Amino acid sequence: MMKMETDKIMDETNSNAQAFTTTMLYDPVRKKDSSPTYQTERELCFQYFTQWSESGQVDFVEHLLSRMCHYQHGQINAYLKPMLQRDFITLLPSE
Repeated sequence: MMKMETDKIMDETNSNAQAFTTTMLYDPVRKKDSSPTYQTERELCFQYFTQWSESGQVDFVEHLLSRMCHYQHGQINAYLKPMLQRDFITLLPSE
């Protein structure tokens, strides 16, 4: 069963930092496909992917993302956010 979730999000793109409401559909029981066919095909895709150059990998991911829906983009965003955060304190020069 699909549910709707409404959140207040702070818009940090302007200096006024206004809150706005967004509604997003999500499936709380989303499960990963674990069928043998899926597992085999996924591993084959990974093998091809690792053989490509960095620019080829980026091009492939861009095309993949262009075929995904908004909900999937949100899932990818949530996955990437922690990876893209920087620990600025550890980057400071030691005194």
